[in-house]
Amino acid sequence: MAQEGLPIIISAPSGAGKTTLLRSLKERLPALDFSVSHTTRPPRENERDGEDYHFISKADFLKMTDRNEFLEWAKIHDNYYGTTLKNIESTLKKGKDLVLELDVQGVEALRDLKYQGVYIFILPPSLEELKKRLTGRGTEPDSQIRQRLEVGKKEISKSHLYDFAVTNVNVDESVDTILSIIRAEKSRMNRYQPDCPEIRKIIESGNT
Repeated sequence: MAQEGLPIIISAPSGAGKTTLLRSLKERLPALDFSVSHTTRPPRENERDGEDYHFISKADFLKMTDRNEFLEWAKIHDNYYGTTLKNIESTLKKGKDLVLELDVQGVEALRDLKYQGVYIFILPPSLEELKKRLTGRGTEPDSQIRQRLEVGKKEISKSHLYDFAVTNVNVDESVDTILSIIRAEKSRMNRYQPDCPEIRKIIESGNT
């Protein structure tokens, strides 16, 4: 029987560099699938609908919640974010590993559901660096940056919800660490499947 894919849940405070990390991760590991979340916030510069997020109206989002289309959803910074069930289960059943980019509230919901996967939290090197990165975007007023910093502190305090932490000082090094985590998780005995059919059969017979 084919092994199901591994759900890889990744979160970070706003400004920690998660988007850049995920783009680099996708380049380094093209076979990795990425779940595209829905959001009601407007797209930022260089963000593409259907690639970074599915950008929809609040009315459409709430209709989807009424139809129970989301695995999890949350309201963050006056906007809604959600991960749909569509394609997630089918992707995993095909044996493909899948990255779910979630906020901390989403992870709390998945932990309550006892959703199995590997949970990775991306940390900034410092709060000062986090503020610098948020300010460097040039897309938000100071009041909103202060709000994001306060939310970021609360999110960092919830890091115990995760299995691994990666401090994003250097993008390449951080991606190396994430790749190492994925490889280690794929090598756990309860997930590992050798290429050799004979060895795989012997291992499977010992688990029955």
